[in-house]
Amino acid sequence: MPLRKLLSLGKKWVLERCNLMLRAVFSRLPIRNHVFFYTIRADGKLLENSKCVYDALEDVEKVVVARMLPHPVLLKPKIYYHLLTSRVIVTDDYLRYLRHTQLREGQKVVQIWHACGAFKRFGLDAPSLLSPQEEKRTHSQYAAVCVSSEQVRPYYAQAFGIGMDKVQALGTPRTDALLNEKTCHVMREELLRRHPEMRGKQIYLYTPTFREKDGKPCYYDPQIEWDALDSALTDGELFVIRRHPIMKDSYLGDQSFRHIVDCTDEPTSQLLTAASVVVTDYSSVIFDAILCGAPLVFYCPDFDAYERNFYLDYPQDLPGPTVFQAQELPEVMRSVCQNPPLEKLSAFRSAQLGACDGHAAQRVAQLVRSYLD
Repeated sequence: MPLRKLLSLGKKWVLERCNLMLRAVFSRLPIRNHVFFYTIRADGKLLENSKCVYDALEDVEKVVVARMLPHPVLLKPKIYYHLLTSRVIVTDDYLRYLRHTQLREGQKVVQIWHACGAFKRFGLDAPSLLSPQEEKRTHSQYAAVCVSSEQVRPYYAQAFGIGMDKVQALGTPRTDALLNEKTCHVMREELLRRHPEMRGKQIYLYTPTFREKDGKPCYYDPQIEWDALDSALTDGELFVIRRHPIMKDSYLGDQSFRHIVDCTDEPTSQLLTAASVVVTDYSSVIFDAILCGAPLVFYCPDFDAYERNFYLDYPQDLPGPTVFQAQELPEVMRSVCQNPPLEKLSAFRSAQLGACDGHAAQRVAQLVRSYLD
């Protein structure tokens, strides 16, 4: 065995033993009556669901660890400390440390998953770098999983390998802002001040999700001829791109266009408040779009090659038309903008977002309070 690999294995063994010792020590310390917020979705701050619940718990002692993966060695003891000494743990994604840690009696984990509804498969139902046993260990200690409607509860129970009784339709906290007209107006005006070129235009917001190969994110080519699309759009239309955070490569490169702009640095929620139509593929942004009143177009040039499956019959159950060729986009976007399928959108919203009524954050916060002494 090469010396470098041998040293790496030795280092890993030592670190694992150190973490094991620290967990043994931390598990003997008193449990503190506070809430530990853990997220891997941003560095140094809470986003979306976590931020909404954090703000709703004004009178509660809280501590936050927000760090994208991979985690530095010196951060791990801090995470294990809070994991084993906090009365309530709140997370909005995978909490990998739960695979290696048995929580103590009286501790509760609340999963406020970052996405609404049940669209593309995840957890045990999707391709993963984890084994089924590792997936189950990651999710097995949840006291509650908060979801957006009664109808999606079975899917979350199945994806996490837990009982239905642990999945509660309390709504998705970050949707509260999208259901508040005043808040949406403020967000829209803030966006238009930064992007005056959007004011008075038909905004076609393009929000594709990331792509995977064997469970790992990979490059995605949207197969759009940008020159042709730009020429097909009028001065009253603007095609706005908002890539998924995982997708780092710009679709436009160094090119600039008259009717196409990349606004990936802008919050999706603000862009949605200005969107006339949302163009996406397999992204859960469809739920936010529906709450904002924006009709949908599904552009899926790689439908036959897409790695994940769905919890619905795709594309038959979608609340909008499906497009497989980029040259069809201008005509379909205009048609949907003028004649949105209101009945389909309403039925889809009821099924997937029935518990989202503008008060989800308070309900989830109340659940968290109920677990505190």
